[in-house]
Amino acid sequence: MRFIIPICLTASLVFGATHTTKQTPAHTKVTTPAAATSAHTLSEFTLGHTVMGTGTLAEAKGKGVVLDFWGVNCPPCIRSLPDIQALSVKYKDKVNFYGVESQGSDKAQIEPIIKKAGVTYPITTGYTKMPLNFTGIPHVAVFDSNGKMTFEGSPFDPEFEKAVEAASVPAKK
Repeated sequence: MRFIIPICLTASLVFGATHTTKQTPAHTKVTTPAAATSAHTLSEFTLGHTVMGTGTLAEAKGKGVVLDFWGVNCPPCIRSLPDIQALSVKYKDKVNFYGVESQGSDKAQIEPIIKKAGVTYPITTGYTKMPLNFTGIPHVAVFDSNGKMTFEGSPFDPEFEKAVEAASVPAKK
């Protein structure tokens, strides 16, 4: 019994220190260190073609941006869509939202899901430039009005909405 606590403590220190989003299932909380998110900027992303809605990343200049990486074959992704839609309405004048379908689905597969969830922000597919390295979806990235990434992780993480709120505040020049 006296060996269990040191072994558990050692294991949590070793595995906790090496834990990354690459190893995290889609349904778990992801906490990404600020240093890791600050390395990326919105200019590093190319979203592919828009299959529903209108809007481009170029139109988001000077506003916060949320990229929601999701898929039509992902129940947690589909469950998160109405909540992300609600945030897009709440922050519509200050933050642009983009759904990035990440499973290679076409418009015929995407459209019924988006309509049922009531999503009105642009949905893209076939991204061509994406510097993030994650395996689980849903996955979101939040950028401030200067295009600097301020959050990366799960849309179910309570810090996500805080990051969206912070992105709605114009950055100081």
